[in-house]
This record gives sequence, structure tokens and C-alpha cells, in this order.
Amino acid sequence: MSTATRFIHQSHASRIVFGRGRRHEAAQELRTLGVRAPLCVSSPGSAAAAAGVAASLADEALAPAATSDRARMHVPEHLVDEHVRTAEESGADSLVAVGGGSAIGLAKAVALRTGLPIVCLPTTYSGSEMTDVWGITKGGEKRTGRDARVLARVVVYDSELTDSLPRSVSGLSGLNAVAHAVEAVYAPDTSPLVAVTAGEAIAVMTRALRGLDGGWNDRDRDEALYAAWLCGICLDSTTIGLHHRLCHLLGGRFDAPHAATHALVLPFVLRHQEPWLPAAHRELMARSADGGDLCTELLRLARAFGAPSGLRQLGVGLDDLAPIARRLAQGSPPGISPNDEESLLALLRALHEGSLAPPIDSVGDGRVPR
Repeated sequence: MSTATRFIHQSHASRIVFGRGRRHEAAQELRTLGVRAPLCVSSPGSAAAAAGVAASLADEALAPAATSDRARMHVPEHLVDEHVRTAEESGADSLVAVGGGSAIGLAKAVALRTGLPIVCLPTTYSGSEMTDVWGITKGGEKRTGRDARVLARVVVYDSELTDSLPRSVSGLSGLNAVAHAVEAVYAPDTSPLVAVTAGEAIAVMTRALRGLDGGWNDRDRDEALYAAWLCGICLDSTTIGLHHRLCHLLGGRFDAPHAATHALVLPFVLRHQEPWLPAAHRELMARSADGGDLCTELLRLARAFGAPSGLRQLGVGLDDLAPIARRLAQGSPPGISPNDEESLLALLRALHEGSLAPPIDSVGDGRVPR
């Protein structure tokens, strides 16, 4: 599908163990890494799953050196400090993260400071387990970066760990994953392999999410977790752009809920980028939506799963929009669409009201409805 003639593709190597029930193989994976005393981290929401994993490790004579269920959104720096001390004082030689982006993000931040290897057992579709991206929040600002030390050595995808996810959490987390793949399609450092992977990821995840209302079976959850893995690969292989930059800004400044914010922002940023997408990429997006308008479908799904209807529901006031646009214009990496303050302010106003523009085409230098 690609007409690219120049590209660089960067990828990282993690060992992937996929299948229902395979969390019970975590002990063997730790032994293969040559470690025996992990610090096991989770959030309150994944504490029960983490306790099960810890018990399984103990049965294999690999009892955790310490456990914590205190991970939270956006990885506050004070929690990182506390868990680094816990790792050092307990003699932990590795990190086991059981949970979604909060637990995995905390493990990454600890690994950034300590160099301990990470084994991830995701319980959501965040995709963080597949990337070398870390984030830490202090004083209302979320700092992010990339570092090989935070890349998981092993990822165990066991869809049984997602069986108890509430419908809304499953849906919003799935849309968070889709955002990784969508933004990778038009990233400045995308590649034909990323585009193909993203197309598969978007199609599989959106198909799974459409069927969520009817109730998921084991195969559906496997499909969603498979798609999340692909979305994570896309995120890891490309530079984050306007979508992720805006979500990080909202998360750090307004403590906006991570997955719900991604679900809200995704269709609006994609619509903002749409006129400048190459034809091949627009065809990919259309195929992912079964020939329809992907932005409209993503917005429908976001609202069906309880995402905020607009930025105002996140506590963002009209007076906040101009400063946000200014920060985005100053700090956003190059993208395919204009990143000037005026264009970004128009995007933010639409997001604030929750009013998605109709599909548009690029005609000459103008933008016209289809």
C-alpha cells in the first residue's frame, strides 16, 4: 500500500509470550533472565491480579522481594522516589508490573533510576509495555522521554487478566491503543512496516470494540490484546506527535484520566490532520472503518464507552485554551498539519465543545467538506 521510497525503521526487541493462562509462566521467564527477587508493582485496580501473579511466583520459589499496589496515573515523582527506595531496601533484582499504564509506567520510572529489568503482564490495552517511553509528573508538568533501560525484557500477554475489566474500561483502553496506531501512520518517521502494522491494529481493535456491547468471549479478548500489542509496536517505532503531546499536557496540568482523554482527543486530532494525509494512508483509515469515516466511528465509540464529551468536562476552561495552544505550538514535533497557534486553537475550541467537523478533503490549499 505504501509508495515510500525513503525511510528509516527503528525497532526494539522484547520477548513476547502470548496466550490465555500464560501468566503462570512468569516464573520461568524470570529464571531465564537470571533474577529471583522481583519488586511486584500494580495499581489498586489490578491489585487482585498482581496478588495472583505474586502467589504463582512464590509457588515457584520466586517470592517477590516486595509488593506494592500504589501505582497511579501519570506517575507522580514522589511515588517513583518511594519505590526506588523500596527496591533498594528490599534487595529487588527485577521489576514485575501487573496492570495497565499506571503500573507499567511506575515500573519504567523505577527502572530508569535503577536499571532493573522489567517483566510486564498487561491487564489493559495501553501498549506502554512495548515502548521505551517513560513519563513522570511533577508540579503539574509531565516529563517524557525515551530510554532503553525502561523497555520490558519480557511481556506476557494473558487475556485472562482482562476478563474482569468493566465494559467502559475495556472500551476506553482499546481506544487509547488505537490512538498509538493512528498517530504512527502519519508520524514523520513512519515506515511501510509501521503502516501495515497500524492498519491491522486499527481494524482488529475497532472490530473488537464494535462487538463489545454484545459481550466478549475468550477469542474477542485475545483479539483485543493482540491488537493492543500491535498498537504498542507502532508507538514504539515512531515519534509521538500532536495527539500524544496534547494528552500528556492535559494529563499533567489537569490530572485528566489517561485512557478517557486519549479516547476524546483521538477523532478530533485525526480530523485536524486529515487533509494532509497521503492518499494511501487515507485509504488505510477508510478500510479500518469498513469503508466509512474513521473519525466519526471513533467518536461514536468514545461516547458509547463514556469518554468526556469535550474538554470542558475535564475541567479545562475557555481561558485555558490559548495557553495550551501556545505550549503545543512551541513544543510539538514536526507534523503533517500546521502547528501554528491559530490552527491549534481552532482544534482546541472544537475539542472543548465536543463538536467534530464533517469529513474534509484537501483541494489545492483549501479544506472543503466531502
